[in-house]
Amino acid sequence: MDIMWYIFDMLGTVAFAISGALVGVAKKMDIFGIIVLALATAIGGGVIRDCLVGHFPPNSLQGMAYVLVVCGVSFIVFFIYRTRYYKQVMGLWSRRSYMMADALGLASFTVTGASVGYAAYPELPVFIVLLGTITAVGGGILRDMLAQQIPSVLKEDVYALPSIIGGVAYYLMRHGNWTFEPAYGAFMVVLVIRLLALYFHWSLPKVR
Repeated sequence: MDIMWYIFDMLGTVAFAISGALVGVAKKMDIFGIIVLALATAIGGGVIRDCLVGHFPPNSLQGMAYVLVVCGVSFIVFFIYRTRYYKQVMGLWSRRSYMMADALGLASFTVTGASVGYAAYPELPVFIVLLGTITAVGGGILRDMLAQQIPSVLKEDVYALPSIIGGVAYYLMRHGNWTFEPAYGAFMVVLVIRLLALYFHWSLPKVR
């Protein structure tokens, strides 16, 4: 499970680093600003998660791997969007890339957060689901606050709800006698719901 957890955690880190860097590009930030947003998005939720369960220092700060990966992704995004060709097509392409990366990060970090919660407190389902959700959306909240915009989780069409459902699915599959791997199952639940919400423009009720 350690290898599987690391794979999901690194997948979420790369995906959220891309989404954070793309927000920095859209806000016309310099390379430092892009890296800061990418770091906040990619490791922010995990840092909050580890603090809540008493893991010090946080997993992403125990070595250089996560920081180097995020910086590498940030430089790649920065140099891609420095080219003339991508300046001409970045509008639609950026939006789709951002949404896909954000969906992958949401699904991956829901799994890692819920699994950490289950390992620490398997008798607390609410805490497990909450930890998965915080891990998934915490970095995005920090990113949006730094970018001076309303956090996506507070206005996006069905954003945190897939993570909550995925956390519940993870707990039920771990608690029951499922033959299917809970991590894969929860990942697919979150990813499918989020992508369907984007495609069909699902949204929660709002005040008009």
